[in-house]
Amino acid sequence: SLILIDVDFFKRYNDRYGHPAGDDCLLKIAEVLKTATRRASDLAARLGGEEFALLLPGTNGGGAEKIAEKLRQDVLALQIEHADNPLGLVSISLGVASTRPHCSTAETRSHLVKTADVALYEAKGKGRNQVRVREM
Repeated sequence: SLILIDVDFFKRYNDRYGHPAGDDCLLKIAEVLKTATRRASDLAARLGGEEFALLLPGTNGGGAEKIAEKLRQDVLALQIEHADNPLGLVSISLGVASTRPHCSTAETRSHLVKTADVALYEAKGKGRNQVRVREM
């Protein structure tokens, strides 16, 4: 399974609080993501800017959705002020996609990323601060 994560309204956060505060915010979120990597095969990575990914080999779609929802809640629990987010706090949007273990071709891996990306943009388009799951 793959979870793609985007920090909601992060440009606005940087503009209001400054880049050092933005860097600190990203570090705190990275620590939350790191707690979700419980197995040696799990991988949390920053893709760039305010985008992260969590790769969870051997985790089915239902399990990945539960992990994504916990991450969403854990970031809110950080209680990082964000006056330019309607919630008043830093939040994240997450897109989840899964594939079966025997589907390991390059085309399938690419499709996994694209599917998780569609789910992420659906979460953002539906109001942010939520998890969306797309089937492959």
